[in-house]
Amino acid sequence: MVLTPIRRSLIPSPLEDQRGFDDFVTQYLNKCDDLLSYTKRYPVVKESPIMTVQRQNRNPHEEHRWLRRDVYLYRQESSYDELKQVLFTYRADHLPLWMPQLLSVDRVESVVPNLCQIFRYSHKSQGLKANRDYCQLVVMREFLGDTAKPKPRIFTPSASMANLALLNSRNQSSSSLVFADNAFASRRGGSPQLDPPLVRSLKPVRSMADFQAPHFVPSHNQFAGLAQAPRDMEVDAEGGGEPPRPIRRFQVVTVPIEHAACAEQRGFVRAFYESYEEVREYSDGHVEWSCIHHSDFSGWVPSFMADHSIAVAFPREAEALLDYVKRVRRGPLNNE
Repeated sequence: MVLTPIRRSLIPSPLEDQRGFDDFVTQYLNKCDDLLSYTKRYPVVKESPIMTVQRQNRNPHEEHRWLRRDVYLYRQESSYDELKQVLFTYRADHLPLWMPQLLSVDRVESVVPNLCQIFRYSHKSQGLKANRDYCQLVVMREFLGDTAKPKPRIFTPSASMANLALLNSRNQSSSSLVFADNAFASRRGGSPQLDPPLVRSLKPVRSMADFQAPHFVPSHNQFAGLAQAPRDMEVDAEGGGEPPRPIRRFQVVTVPIEHAACAEQRGFVRAFYESYEEVREYSDGHVEWSCIHHSDFSGWVPSFMADHSIAVAFPREAEALLDYVKRVRRGPLNNE
């Protein structure tokens, strides 16, 4: 199995251990920030005026490849507030309405409403594949004003793509994760050093060079990401104008979890996926929606078939959401 579900017992109580709970949530948001930075290097496999899709090169240490999708929008196409209603505030209500393969969304537990929740997603599979169900932890947060600015990287590239569930189970506390000290040392000019037992616990670990190499700096012609303006905005910046800056953003992180009230359904195959989404609004009014995805279908489906199926569906998913927002634009988006 590629993805290791986190155990429910590893989520600190928000009432009894508020700091530990906040650290737990923050580590996944930090991972989202870093993946948004590191995945910019992936080769582009699909490009349109409003969308870019990138895919990780094959890696012998990973059975399935990571995908990244960036959607560039202006107010007339879709606004930040519209995407926030559908992807953030009322996410569980809207998902079945714009994802045709999603049979149902069931809330298993609200650890903290609208911040940390657990859901069961039941999916209808096409062809001969059995239906899939997923038990997923969903963590979300919005950043406004100064907190919307890009943050320094915390994880190394390999640690960003490692299973935090494995690190958590080893350390039992997010505060003991070996990521901050190494990243800060790297920014001070030193090389991050990882304890050998922890290196072995990272999955997948590609090589020590991946940990010791300096952070990747995207070239000028890389596509838009967290700290970059879109390509059509770079001209204004070069002409002397102030480049647009993010003024607000929200993140939604979804990772597999084991939960006593979310056992595998009869007639379904338990599958696993993780996704890291961010929607950003810039000072000039345009909006970017980024999504990084990694999944394991489980069952008998070969890896190459699963990767192909996901790669085809990935851009269509964004197109389906944008079409849905346009259809309901004249009506309320909050299901009131």
